[in-house]
Amino acid sequence: MIVVVGLGNIGIAIAARISECGRDVLGVDLAAERRDEWRAVTGRTAVADLADVPWPEITHVYVVVRLTNQAEAVLQRLVELPVPRGIPVFLNTTLELDYARGLGRYAERPWRLIELPVSGGDSGARAGTLTVMAAGPLEASDREYLLSTSANEVVGFAEFGDPTLAKLLNNVSAAYTALSYAEMMLLADGMGMEPRRLAEVLRTSSGGSWMGDHFVNLVDDLLGKDVVLLRKELGTLPVVSLEDDDHLLSRLAEARAMLTRPAR
Repeated sequence: MIVVVGLGNIGIAIAARISECGRDVLGVDLAAERRDEWRAVTGRTAVADLADVPWPEITHVYVVVRLTNQAEAVLQRLVELPVPRGIPVFLNTTLELDYARGLGRYAERPWRLIELPVSGGDSGARAGTLTVMAAGPLEASDREYLLSTSANEVVGFAEFGDPTLAKLLNNVSAAYTALSYAEMMLLADGMGMEPRRLAEVLRTSSGGSWMGDHFVNLVDDLLGKDVVLLRKELGTLPVVSLEDDDHLLSRLAEARAMLTRPAR
């Protein structure tokens, strides 16, 4: 049996996908309305307390809560419970970087903590096409399990914190892309073009993107949360402008050179 702690949009989507793959899944959430939604989606049980989980039957744990302090509260609760030795605890929450870098403090626990932020949204979770970023004692069997259920790409990192940094950089890149898309829609409207006609062009041409394809249904506050987390780490984020042609060309050339140099 697999436990999913946190039945928000992503948690329910991950749990539903695993259930569709023939696995027995137990949802855990403090909110009664989320437990009711989980039961409506899957017909399966959800509980409010980790103490109500039948731990001897558990093979995997997912922690899919919203905030870093919530993730820490769940991990501390797991310390107190008879979680089976050796099973993976997948930490899917997007964390504060300093916290993520310190996850090695759980190395002595009988269970294996895997930092595992995901990208692809609830639609990717339901389709089993998530990209997952992993650090910690990930075993070959864990990778096979993830690829057979919720993911189509598992990117491994050597150190705790690196997956969280990759997730934040990915989502801030996505935020820039979403903002660019929004600006083009507003520009089209201001120039007398129906924005939905431009959207049709972008869906199948060089200006298209995943963010554009999912723009109407984006969860803006989650995107904004990750922007805040990376800005907190760096102090400021790059300002992107197209006013200087030389700057555009030099930054493109610099980034291409970085991507083609030997790996460090």
